[in-house]
Amino acid sequence: MMSDLGFSVDILLIVEADIATTQLTEQLLSECSGLGVTYKKVYLSQIDEQLLSNSELPLFVRTADPVAIFWMEALKRSNIPYFYYIDDNFWLIEGETALAKYYKHPIIRRSLKYAVEKAHTVITNSVALREYILPKNRNTVLLSAFFDFSLLSGCEVSTDSEYRIGFAGSPSRDADLDILKDVIPHILAKRSNVVFEFIGCMPSWLEEGGRVRFFGHMNSYAEYIAFQVQRGWKIGLAPLDNKNSNKYKTNNKYREYAAFRCAGIYTQSESYVGSVVDGVTGLLIESNTAACWIAAIERYLDDEASRSTIADNAYDDVLRRFDIATVAAQWTTLFQVGGRLMNSSTIQPVRISTWGGFVRRLSHYWLLVEISMYEGGIKLTFARVFNKFLRYFHLKGPR
Repeated sequence: MMSDLGFSVDILLIVEADIATTQLTEQLLSECSGLGVTYKKVYLSQIDEQLLSNSELPLFVRTADPVAIFWMEALKRSNIPYFYYIDDNFWLIEGETALAKYYKHPIIRRSLKYAVEKAHTVITNSVALREYILPKNRNTVLLSAFFDFSLLSGCEVSTDSEYRIGFAGSPSRDADLDILKDVIPHILAKRSNVVFEFIGCMPSWLEEGGRVRFFGHMNSYAEYIAFQVQRGWKIGLAPLDNKNSNKYKTNNKYREYAAFRCAGIYTQSESYVGSVVDGVTGLLIESNTAACWIAAIERYLDDEASRSTIADNAYDDVLRRFDIATVAAQWTTLFQVGGRLMNSSTIQPVRISTWGGFVRRLSHYWLLVEISMYEGGIKLTFARVFNKFLRYFHLKGPR
């Protein structure tokens, strides 16, 4: 189904913070502007009745905050449909990190349940995640994720003689790197010109040194892309452990590594088997063992021509299938369905319950206290709550 170039849609993008998913969604919506889609971004703390009473289609991005549910309930009462975008399986998140504790909290579980079940449309980027959510909402759709090749314009690639192998990810990916515990020391001992670099996540069992480097998380996705390109990685690593939640992830590593012309090595999982062709656009590790990872890395190290060909093939594949212009047309078609739905619905002005809003905000701050106490005790808790209150009253001030 193709988009209707004569039909315009206004999107109200509702987010909690400027995380990577938010930045990527904004990139996509900006690209959709050439197809008749305009958008306004608002933070969850900025929402009021007037904003939601306009003719814009609400699009919530992976929020499960009880305050968001308060507004979703108001939308339902006013017969206003909303779309919900989710890019990870937060029902199956494991571990004892603050993120895991947040999504395992009963309040968040109830909020996530409501957000997904009551959405008119749920948008996902992976086949496995769509299949998981379908029983919760039959109108769950699969749309491709993307890569914005315009971000590569003007980026300079390092030309020094180092042979760099890298991994980029959030601190929550630490467990995925455990499979490399015997791999990296082996390669470092055998190959004197190889350097391992990590962006955003450094294995707890590995010490930083001359040939092992760590670069911290970058808040700007565009800056991260420019930095990644500049590093000139020859090989990109994409290990996944056997956690249930991992099979629901998108093929993000494949799209990025391919765009950087970096030959990737990927755990054979549902995240990659639909994208990576083994030996053609990357290497898939079927048996997730140290020996298999060593063999795959050495295959690239010993055959530069093959490595380069695989990197070029992957680049061409991602440019053809996942370029932002191609993906924007798919998303625009769906947004137009939502826009027509808004036009045909009998919409009532949004009305809220003061008491309901108080209860939801109380739940929000109680969660903040619990998570902050877990992370850093009373000092961090007080600082975060104080800053939240300041931000809230600042945003609710004169406009």
